[in-house]
Amino acid sequence: MSNSFRLFLAVTTIAVCWSNHVPVSRQNTRLGVSLVDIKTKLTRTSVNNDFESGSPDPWIDTSPTSVYWNVEDFSTPTEVNYPPPTPSMGTKYLRATRDSQLAPGLLILRTVTFTAFPGDAISFKFWIRSKYTGGNTLDLVLVIDDVETTLLALSSYSTSVNVEWRTASSSFPISTPTNLTLIFYGYCGGNSEDAIAIDDILFNSSITEQGTPNS
Repeated sequence: MSNSFRLFLAVTTIAVCWSNHVPVSRQNTRLGVSLVDIKTKLTRTSVNNDFESGSPDPWIDTSPTSVYWNVEDFSTPTEVNYPPPTPSMGTKYLRATRDSQLAPGLLILRTVTFTAFPGDAISFKFWIRSKYTGGNTLDLVLVIDDVETTLLALSSYSTSVNVEWRTASSSFPISTPTNLTLIFYGYCGGNSEDAIAIDDILFNSSITEQGTPNS
């Protein structure tokens, strides 16, 4: 396969993903493993991760560009000129990581399928910053049978003066036990101020209404 054809495929993949959010079953992991081949379903609480172990598991990075999700330690930030706010607990979090040229790109972080029940919900902390207001995006999407529903859209918190972690939560709009997948879609720009980070993902069956980020 020629380099020009590979470049064409990469550009096409990014365009399709960004405009339509490629269905879960058609994406590939960064290791080239077909997601269709992942058979094991998660238990609900295994979605939880504060990243202190240094691993994003069971969340899977399927980002199609050079930007990717990386577990970062607050003491050794990837971008020393723009470190994140101090985490409320622990020292590690998941951050959008760019190359040395700060090339922008699409980010995808997802679970495999698990069974959720009425009243189930998820909460997480996030930090999103951009040179221009709304310049970066972070959406939490629920997928049932390749049908996507956006639970949270957080681009309005992407500003040049955002220097704090915020908490967001959402219940799942289901009325019966349902097999579903959760996906974070993000976009991190190429300015030095641009950043996205996620921490303290928690499955919480006591949340019954969609929560807006704390101010």
